[in-house]
Amino acid sequence: MKFQSAKRYDEFAYAQKIVADELLKMVVKSRSEFAQIYEIGAGSGVLTRRVISSLKYDELVLNDIYKSDFMASFQTQIGDILTLNLPQKLDLIISSSVFQWIENLDKLRDKLYLSLNNDGILAFSMFCDGTLQELSSFTKQSLKYKNNSEIKEKFAVKFEILGVKNEEIIAKFSSLKELLNHLKQTGVNNLNGNFKLTKENFKLLEAHFDGNFALTYKYINLICKKR
Repeated sequence: MKFQSAKRYDEFAYAQKIVADELLKMVVKSRSEFAQIYEIGAGSGVLTRRVISSLKYDELVLNDIYKSDFMASFQTQIGDILTLNLPQKLDLIISSSVFQWIENLDKLRDKLYLSLNNDGILAFSMFCDGTLQELSSFTKQSLKYKNNSEIKEKFAVKFEILGVKNEEIIAKFSSLKELLNHLKQTGVNNLNGNFKLTKENFKLLEAHFDGNFALTYKYINLICKKR
């Protein structure tokens, strides 16, 4: 993750914006008024802006591992979500395009469960197995993406599933340079190792795409209610 260096995230986060839009639509269908909302991984505010415009609430707290300029005017809790002491009796915990970075989803699920009010809502989107497959098929490296069924089953252990959506987004680019810049600006490179993009690798990667410069984002949106 290199989100601190992704200064133009909002401009290039095509898939992340679509995913956040879809997540908020699903939340509103379930419930639109909350007392306390806690957002995990607020960053530059892609999801936060949609929360503000779509939901009614009394208090909003933003979390991330570092404090972005956008977050400066909000109540925040900075740090790793797995180690922080979270507020209690929350009505909505929401997150978009973040949970794929968290390996221990069981620990996260249990922690969020304890922080919610009875009948509180957990709403999140995360990228799944098959995301950026065009890149990982060349580098042979990837994040350890989970599949949709595995994610749903994990959260169904403690939550009632109110809504689920599995979709994919295909982002297309005019050149390999444009594609790589998109990855750079969104802080995501799908690599879990020491792959270096040399001049030779660039030419090989360009040939690998064979003129079809596209990236697939597969995601799940899940709306859950505390049992």
